[in-house]
Amino acid sequence: MTRFEETRRIECRDDAGRHIVIIEQKKWPRFSLADRPLEPVFDYMTEDGQVANKLEGENFLLLLTDEIFHSA
Repeated sequence: MTRFEETRRIECRDDAGRHIVIIEQKKWPRFSLADRPLEPVFDYMTEDGQVANKLEGENFLLLLTDEIFHSA
């Protein structure tokens, strides 16, 4: 089981000016294995549940639509 903790919300827009909010979540594994210590991983998604991938800087790629959004 995994635990999530919302760390911040990032206001973003695409080149056409459309606005969205990206939610950054810190994901903590429930159990540690000998070769994998307990370290958080960051996941990104929009408010409506689309999965996003963080690119360099504050740029995000929406995986289902291949749209790129930049931090506003």
